[in-house]
Amino acid sequence: MSRQQPGQPKPLPSALTEFAALHTICGRDVIQGIVVGASALVAALALVWLLLPVIHPTPASLTRPSATLQVFSGKDFVAERPAESRMAADTPGVSHMLDEEAVFSIKASVPLDHYRYVRLDLAGGQAGLRYFLFWRTVETPDKQYFVQLEGAGNGPSWHRFPDPDLWQGTTTDVAVGAFGTSDEPITLHSVRFEHGSRASLVKSAWTAWHAINSWSGSSINRHFGAPKSEAQFPAALLGLWAAIAFSLVALWALKHRGRPRALISAGLLALFIPWWLLDRLWQAQLDRQLLVTRDVFAHRAQAEKHEADADAALYDYARHIKIRLAAQDSRVFLLHNSEGHNFNRLKLQFHLLPANVYNYGDQLMSHGELRRGDYVLTLGAVPDIQYSRQTQVLSDGHHSYRGQLVDIHALGNLYLISGYAGPGGTP
Repeated sequence: MSRQQPGQPKPLPSALTEFAALHTICGRDVIQGIVVGASALVAALALVWLLLPVIHPTPASLTRPSATLQVFSGKDFVAERPAESRMAADTPGVSHMLDEEAVFSIKASVPLDHYRYVRLDLAGGQAGLRYFLFWRTVETPDKQYFVQLEGAGNGPSWHRFPDPDLWQGTTTDVAVGAFGTSDEPITLHSVRFEHGSRASLVKSAWTAWHAINSWSGSSINRHFGAPKSEAQFPAALLGLWAAIAFSLVALWALKHRGRPRALISAGLLALFIPWWLLDRLWQAQLDRQLLVTRDVFAHRAQAEKHEADADAALYDYARHIKIRLAAQDSRVFLLHNSEGHNFNRLKLQFHLLPANVYNYGDQLMSHGELRRGDYVLTLGAVPDIQYSRQTQVLSDGHHSYRGQLVDIHALGNLYLISGYAGPGGTP
């Protein structure tokens, strides 16, 4: 029997055997890492569940002795202001909305400080509708309170009310309102007031994550995936889950000194699963927003799209202003009581095209920059701008201009400048 000399390659069967053994060891390391990572995720999820009351504490004013659940069936509500109402299977419904609103109301005595959550079971209507909860209290009968129900309208939804100053007293009337345009019937099944609990918190967070929110002025650049009232969800909560899971993996590595492949597999799994869930939530939110956009704007002419948009009032106002300009390319100085970018002022500037709109703050331009024939448009209340009809002088306390009040509208005023009247002073 001949022996293998040093430096010579190993026989093929021996090399395959060692490769198979190495492959088996690597596979076992990866499997071990997956088991450790999954265990760390489960343990971290349990810790997050236990920490929920600390992450989202209940205000002291909303902590009251236990009370029975307040449940109101849909058949107990009255459909108000419907163009056409119906009753099917003991549930009220609105087939056609009147003036873009449908309201379900009931006389009910509910001690609000005993409850933290409202479960609403309402179905029907198109995705672009906005839903609100209204109530009046014994303590302030002449005042109506309301709050928007983010994520309502697609079956059961849970809503959390963290403001103790708003959520207090005993109700006399409770109502659920739907606002917007919809060709589909709206049906209310039930309204239930619930106590604070971990399960209710998670359910309300899930409702908020799946809420369909209209586009804002900044949503073209960024998307948060949840209303501001639930800013901790989902990114912070999933981030906390990942951080705890990764820390558990690190503790396991220090104690057991596992193989590198096992450590890498466990760490990647602990980070990847929360990140993947967060990505799926954001993508689902964008997909739902796409459905809303399609329902609102698809198969409509350009004018109809503007009328259906959230800024329909600004679009109508821009058309109203364009008629009063001397020329399509007139210079218009748009003033608004806001700092930096603002949705209303930017949208109005866009709708006023092809007019040359100069979107500058809330004060008049200095002498020489604002000329005869220019227009000043004040959008909303601009406290620094004052105008005297007797002297026909427009002033902001620093500069005064002679001008004519061309148009008065609920959204703003339009002035035609005829000349400079001097620095400072009041009109």
